[in-house]
Amino acid sequence: MDNFNGNIISKLPQTGTSVFAVMSQMANEHKAVNLSQGFPDFPISEELIDSVHHYMQKGFNQYAPMPGVPELRQAISKMFVKNHGANYNPETEINITAGATQGLYTAISAFVKPGDEVIVFEPAYDSYAPAVEVNKGITKYSKLLYPDFGINWDELPKLISHNTRMIIINTPHNPTGSVLKEDDLKRLERLTKGTDIIVLSDEVYEHLIFDG
Repeated sequence: MDNFNGNIISKLPQTGTSVFAVMSQMANEHKAVNLSQGFPDFPISEELIDSVHHYMQKGFNQYAPMPGVPELRQAISKMFVKNHGANYNPETEINITAGATQGLYTAISAFVKPGDEVIVFEPAYDSYAPAVEVNKGITKYSKLLYPDFGINWDELPKLISHNTRMIIINTPHNPTGSVLKEDDLKRLERLTKGTDIIVLSDEVYEHLIFDG
């Protein structure tokens, strides 16, 4: 049988390895404190271990419903009411994903079609653009303004076109720690109201905010 000499090429040859994987490997090699990712520096709670053990013994070890188990979605719905005063229907408006990056990819894939434009604020999480590009969308960048790393409101409206499908915001922001103000959110609302533009909000660091 002849050897196969095919040319299998990635859809994203320019993307390379995630900076987080590179930095984590370097931290391990040099036994350095790893600040590149959100690794907890405390042991697992005994209560959590006991709870997981308890529910696995009760048979909760099979495929979950695609949107996530109802009890978890209901708990998240209650959390949003308590923490944000926002009401989300656990049956139709809450889905569980295998981590934030998968959730972001799923949301981008659901709405971004070939030729659609997605506005991303720089510096940015390095999974945004590949998710856009693998869906044949176009990433347009807007640099956050130093020193507060706020949105450049003079530039943002100029980036919007009839092809704009999505604006990705990240607050608290990774890696700067900046937080969008209420006025920023209101301006975004005014900018996108009456359009088909989706604002995708990445709030993975919601509970990690600098004092003051």
